[in-house]
Parts: sequence; C-alpha cells; structure tokens
Amino acid sequence: MVNVSGILTCSDGTVIPLSAALSEGTEAALTTNTSYTVTASNVGDYAPGKVIVSGYIQADHNISYAYILRQGLIASILPVGVKGLACKAPLPLCQPFQLQPGDIVRVLPLAAASRATATCVYTNQGVYRIFDVASASGNVEPVDLQTNNSVGDTLQGQVIIKAMCTAGSLGNTELVDAGGALMLNEKGMPVGAVPANSPANENVYWSDVSIPVALNYVWRITSSA
Repeated sequence: MVNVSGILTCSDGTVIPLSAALSEGTEAALTTNTSYTVTASNVGDYAPGKVIVSGYIQADHNISYAYILRQGLIASILPVGVKGLACKAPLPLCQPFQLQPGDIVRVLPLAAASRATATCVYTNQGVYRIFDVASASGNVEPVDLQTNNSVGDTLQGQVIIKAMCTAGSLGNTELVDAGGALMLNEKGMPVGAVPANSPANENVYWSDVSIPVALNYVWRITSSA
C-alpha cells in the first residue's frame, strides 16, 4: 500500500484535500483526507455544487492517471505526479468542473518500475477519454480504458485539442520513442503526436494539440526494449 494524496481547488477558493492508502497497480477511489474532513468521503458528496478549476494528484513512486467518474463515464481528467515534484502545481483543468453528488475521483498508482502508459485526451466536443496499455514494450496500441476500443472507434469525427501522456518511471520513459503516443491514420501514417512524460520527473500537464480522429485511426507507442 502507498499513500496517494492531492488537492482540488475550487473557483470560490475552497480547497478539497484528498488522501488514501491504495495498492500500486490497481485503480481505486481517492477520498477526502480525514485529517481535515470528518469522514473519508467521495468528492461529489463532500462538496456538491463546488466548481473545480485546478488541482493535482500525487503518489509515492509512480502514477498513471486520475479522473472524476460520473455515472460510469470519465467526466474530467486530473493532473498527476509523484510526491516531491510539484512543478507548476496546482494545474488547471481543461475546463471548470461542477461537482455533483456521486462524483468519484479514481486513480491508478503504479510501482516505480512500471511500464504502463496512459494517453489522456480532451476533444472539441468536450469529451474526455483515457487510452492505456499495461506495458510499453515494442509496438503497442493504447486502447480506451473503459471499452477497450481503438481511438478511431471511440472518437470518430472529433478533434483532440488537449492531451497528455504518462509513460512509466523516469528510466522507462527514456525507452519510449521520442514521438511519444503517435496517432496513425488508416494507412499507418502519423497524423498527430502526444509527448510521453514521466510523472516521476514532474507533474504531467495538458499540451495544446489539434489531432483529427477518423475511423480506423489508432494510437501507437514504440519502445526500444
């Protein structure tokens, strides 16, 4: 078990503290920090109506992604990092997010040597998606976290306007091709790219991109080992 913690900052200045002991390699709920709140509550039940504008989630050794789950769907994606490297934090969300009862922060902490990757995106239609793969070794295709579908099947007709890619520990990130997560068209040619960054190096933040998505498009990550 490791400690995962962080804060969410609201438009009215409210700070929501989060903390929980979680297992590395298993996605789980991150609740409020009982040092400052009466009980360990899900974020939507703790602060319904509050509007989150920025924040960060950090784990002890490594982390893949964090997001807010609403009614079974990814409603917002949160910046992630490793403790002691709070560069530029708290980081802004793609758009302000108003909490509702039942909203849950979900997070995947990882072991230091993990080679998992997560490509997080936000589209021109306001859609958030996470495309992940358990180990970046050789040529791999990150697929939709919730459906296991390719990016073309998931986001056909949309344009990705913000993206970030976490890629394992600092040492393992160096094995990933410098293109990071490439978007390949139906002919296998790159039409977009998201740099791969290590949460163990600094908090991972959104990059502005313009990547069109069509049917039969796929993500590709290539590792040298």
